Amino acid sequence: MKLLCVGDIHLGRQPSRIPPAVDEALGIANLGPAAAWRRSVDYAVEQGIDAVLLAGDVVEQEDDFYEAYRDLRAGVERLTQAGIRVLGVTGNHDVQVLPRLAESLPAFELLGAGGQWETRELRGHDDQRLRIAGWSFPEARVTTSPLEGDFPAPTDCPTLGLLHCDRDQSRSPHAPVRSSDLEAAPVEAWLLGHIHRPDPLAAPRPMGYLGSLSGMDPGEPGRHGPWCLEITPGGDLAIEQIPLAPLYWHTLEIAVDGLQQAADIHRRVTEALGALHAELETWSHGPAAVGCRLRLTGRSDQRHALERSLYADDPRATPQDLGGRLYFVHDWRLEALPALDLAELAAGSDPAALLARKLQLLQGPDNAARRELLEKARDPLAQVIHDPRYRALAPDVPDDEAIARHLEAAALHALDRLLLQRESEA
Repeated sequence: MKLLCVGDIHLGRQPSRIPPAVDEALGIANLGPAAAWRRSVDYAVEQGIDAVLLAGDVVEQEDDFYEAYRDLRAGVERLTQAGIRVLGVTGNHDVQVLPRLAESLPAFELLGAGGQWETRELRGHDDQRLRIAGWSFPEARVTTSPLEGDFPAPTDCPTLGLLHCDRDQSRSPHAPVRSSDLEAAPVEAWLLGHIHRPDPLAAPRPMGYLGSLSGMDPGEPGRHGPWCLEITPGGDLAIEQIPLAPLYWHTLEIAVDGLQQAADIHRRVTEALGALHAELETWSHGPAAVGCRLRLTGRSDQRHALERSLYADDPRATPQDLGGRLYFVHDWRLEALPALDLAELAAGSDPAALLARKLQLLQGPDNAARRELLEKARDPLAQVIHDPRYRALAPDVPDDEAIARHLEAAALHALDRLLLQRESEA
């Protein structure tokens, strides 16, 4: 038996940070939740899925009834015509509107209405049995755990739990549950909604968040899409995320070290986009558009020239079409630090020179001056390590090389701050 498990869809919402050029080329509606839902329906029909499970927040808000009804109805009708059942629970966003939609769509099976656990039995094409236990929000704010109620007793039928909740957040108004209670429940898997970042669900007992069906903004990076859960005739589970989201958000870290000219940064950006495209081409299903944040890191003595070049020929201005997929840069950050010539810096007499000389000592061979520096740091570090607040992080006093690494990192950080300050004042 195969199930397609869908996390938060939020029908009625549109993605943000989409440039006008991308909207014009693809249409923002083709990058949002409705498009991700259509892709999921197509996949379910093509793969012969037995049932589709929806983990709440199917709809963004109450006034999205008509738009959500159109998209949900089209998907549910196509699924049921293919012999695929559709079951779901309400979340905190759609506590009122999803039950009304369910009344208008008899083929959509709402579980746990009114905050009462409810079960439905599924039968696969091979006559395999499976039970779904679901609970729905009775109102938008629920401050008690749904697992404090009467959870369905175990039977001879394997059970999957379907729930919209806030895990390990005891003061949450969104159905707080404890991980220990989820683990103790008599189910073979927990399929959770509410948190948009998916958990790394895995056999033999998947238990966690499905994540949002599609990333809506740069705050929801990485792979998104439904999960295909398969139950073998022997009762074993296998689960795999299917990356059906039409929009993918990603951060590219690009080193600026060794650039001969500031304008060469654009070649490195193009190369990084090409490498990302090659990676996405290996996926079973790829996005239609990719939004990138560029982090320009490393060290360079051309930081001002790099900034001028990036503003003059801004990578945010023009999306790139690679193999029919649009890549756009929504943000770039020049995080590169000043280039360091310790010998030159150490020749001075200011605080930066003092730090440079200490770094030379730390990075140099073992000698009396280096040992003296390490010894001076040993007692202060030991005091921190033995502080009850930090004892669990590092139970032993570090050896000489570990102390040297701590000091070098601290000195580099301080030196970078001094050089950035000197640069801004120049």
